[in-house]
Amino acid sequence: MHKHNLHRRGFIKQAAGLAIAPALPLIPGMAHAASSNVVVGTWGGDYQNLLQQFISPIVKAQGVDVVFDTGNATARNTKLKAERNSRRGSMDIALLGDLDMYDASTAGVLEPVTADKIPNLANAIDTFKTPYSIPHIFSAMVLVYNKDLVTTPPHSFKDALDPKYKGRVGFSDILFNFNTLFVGLAEGGDGSSFEPGYAFLKKLKANSPKVFPSNEAVAAAFKSGEIWIACMWKARALQWKEAGLPLEFVIPEEGAIPVTFEAAVPKNSRNKDAAWKYMNALLDPAGQVHFADTMGYAPTVKNASLPPELQASVGFTKEELARIHPYDLKALASHRAASLDFWNKEFKAGL
Repeated sequence: MHKHNLHRRGFIKQAAGLAIAPALPLIPGMAHAASSNVVVGTWGGDYQNLLQQFISPIVKAQGVDVVFDTGNATARNTKLKAERNSRRGSMDIALLGDLDMYDASTAGVLEPVTADKIPNLANAIDTFKTPYSIPHIFSAMVLVYNKDLVTTPPHSFKDALDPKYKGRVGFSDILFNFNTLFVGLAEGGDGSSFEPGYAFLKKLKANSPKVFPSNEAVAAAFKSGEIWIACMWKARALQWKEAGLPLEFVIPEEGAIPVTFEAAVPKNSRNKDAAWKYMNALLDPAGQVHFADTMGYAPTVKNASLPPELQASVGFTKEELARIHPYDLKALASHRAASLDFWNKEFKAGL
């Protein structure tokens, strides 16, 4: 796909989720033995590997060693809130998706971010800026399908209700909120409520969809032919396609939803000086280009110059951007717990 990066295909085969060996985290409780350490709460797998490959060297040159506290986003958000009254938290950096980060911000656990602490923030795209976090990378959820098994490209997620796809539609469990919002667009939703998604998922349940524990497991299910259709981030679909899976993807006629993966510093971080350095490194234009080229996520800074071919693959056309529905974060935040409850008790139960 990108001839200028010949090592990419080999890396993707290892890191895109077909057979991942994530970087091993150290024990977070021991991470602050040296004041130069920064503990980064993040997902495992390819995302952590890329942080280690592209971001850690930047702060290492500034005398900062990185330790990863690996886990899922729900657990990380819960930990931020549970530790809010602790003088010394267990993380210096928390990485979360935009919905989870907004939820954490409402609990008052995050330090304000400013350009004097994070010089590279001045180059961040204004659309993605918040008072409590920095935008690291972004993409949008699309409809992914196996082009060898789905010969007529789907136009809407409503197509997943067709009996011919019974047992062939897949979801990643860790994306429950995003999945619910995305499928809700096919029910007339607009990114401001989970309710349309609940209605659609109730219909889809009769077609025996499958829920997998991770994004990587969805890739494996595509590889084996177990599933033919899934909703997933465009960036992930690009990775899997580059890894050799026979996949294509579309923004359905009802539109798509965006995602921004963000970083923040907890108020009780034990090493804020190192944390601000790490935050600044996340916005380094060279690192942003690496993430776009290797992982397929678009940069969030204006000074990250992508080659035209790469921009065409990871970016979005004006017409596609016009069909991406922004979130009403305030409206969604109070219903996140109910969304998880519905996903686990009403949708997943019995599948």
